[in-house]
Amino acid sequence: MPFSEEMITSFLQRYGEALSAGDVPTIVSSWQIPAFVLSDQEAHAVTEAAQVEQFFTEAVASYRAQGLVSTIPELLQVEPLGQQIASVDVRWSVRDPAGVPKATEHIRYILRLLEDGSLRVQVSLSLSI
Repeated sequence: MPFSEEMITSFLQRYGEALSAGDVPTIVSSWQIPAFVLSDQEAHAVTEAAQVEQFFTEAVASYRAQGLVSTIPELLQVEPLGQQIASVDVRWSVRDPAGVPKATEHIRYILRLLEDGSLRVQVSLSLSI
């Protein structure tokens, strides 16, 4: 099954809804382990789902403490890298309870297409551009 922009957009919307709701089990299930996280500040391998769970439990709590309650994805670019992987650039708009954007994050994901047709995050690269 080839990648489609609709499939990727749907995945990102579900992922954003899970982030907004603090639905950590759904967030964790959106990751393919092993995974890799890279940014200017860090680089680390994710070898257990518990690492994803701990990170996003803390991230959701931090966002809530700042009064941020929703995360909206904007798909910027899709580049197929093979039959089962694609590079996806996303701008996340982080918003307050009134829906006002308070922060943005630009992330490049490497998504993996599984045999059942579902997508998973395999690599997350924080971009500072």
